[in-house]
Amino acid sequence: IDYGKIKTSYFTDRYNSSELFVKFDAKLDLPLTFFHPKLNDIAIKTSAEFLKGEFKNSYKDFNLVNYSTTTIILNPEYKIKYGNFILKTGIKLIASLDNENDITNSFILPDIFIKGVIVKNYLNIYGGASGDLKTNTYNDFSKENPYISPTLLMTQTFEKLNLFAGFNGKINNNLSFNIKANYKTEENKPLFLRNTSKSDGTENVLDGNPLKGYEYGNSFEVYYDDIKTTSIFTEIEYDYSSKLSFGLQGTYNIYTLENALEAWNLPTIETSISAKYKKNKWFANTDIFYVSERKDGLYNGQYPSVLNDIETINSFVDINFNGGYHFNDKFSTFLKLNNILNTEYQRFANYNTQGFQILGGIAYKFDF
Repeated sequence: IDYGKIKTSYFTDRYNSSELFVKFDAKLDLPLTFFHPKLNDIAIKTSAEFLKGEFKNSYKDFNLVNYSTTTIILNPEYKIKYGNFILKTGIKLIASLDNENDITNSFILPDIFIKGVIVKNYLNIYGGASGDLKTNTYNDFSKENPYISPTLLMTQTFEKLNLFAGFNGKINNNLSFNIKANYKTEENKPLFLRNTSKSDGTENVLDGNPLKGYEYGNSFEVYYDDIKTTSIFTEIEYDYSSKLSFGLQGTYNIYTLENALEAWNLPTIETSISAKYKKNKWFANTDIFYVSERKDGLYNGQYPSVLNDIETINSFVDINFNGGYHFNDKFSTFLKLNNILNTEYQRFANYNTQGFQILGGIAYKFDF
């Protein structure tokens, strides 16, 4: 036994939604040296997940929404080294049980990774093919989009295939890079789409029932679609000195959709520029983020209604700074400047972010 980990969480909200998630991970090493002294171990990664939750009603009616899944993953892999190349070959055996609907699914997916040295110390090549089954949770959705309604359809996302290839290395001792191309096919990929309003703008009652806070067109549903994504990722890091370094990351995505009119709230371009400085007891970091336009839906009227138009959410730039001073190993002071440009951009439709923010304080580490 290499390691064992257990994670559990319970999540609820003011509308009496509830969700319990338990996950156990372990890694086993199966030695093969008793067959031949030059053979490597077979690593067997195992995972068991249990998810159970409920919403008090759906968005369209007052029926209780229950969801429950149990997933077991067995992932044996074996590493082979040949010359300047290392090959990791494996498979993922996945069994998933939808306890509410009494449906069982099983998958056998590839898990292959290869990397090698083209020019020693300067250029490496890598690539692979894999697949996965992701358990979506209300907890995770709310962290990504805090404006979702507590009325969601919960299901798993099946990553049928994830192909990738790239290069990484150094141009010189100070400048390194990583370039990767990726093609991914997913079934039931979650997208955030605005809910239609149940209010006509003057009334807060529908069919004699008072409207809840999330029923005014101000919340989001999770829209699932089968999506193929082609991505190009670029990363450059420059070490100006032992004290100062810079980083640049950028991702360009192309989405092919099965049913959705747009890749709801997914950006095509995401980039970030960072700088890190550290000298003696001083430290400072700055980050600049750029996210391109996203699309959201517009409806033809009050609920029940259908999509009849598309809204474009503007791109934005966000600049943040974090710095401070370590007096000693336990005591330090810090200053954070967020959204320095003071732009009240929208991360999701109808919700402006906060403008310029300042946070300062002191930190002290205790020994127990």
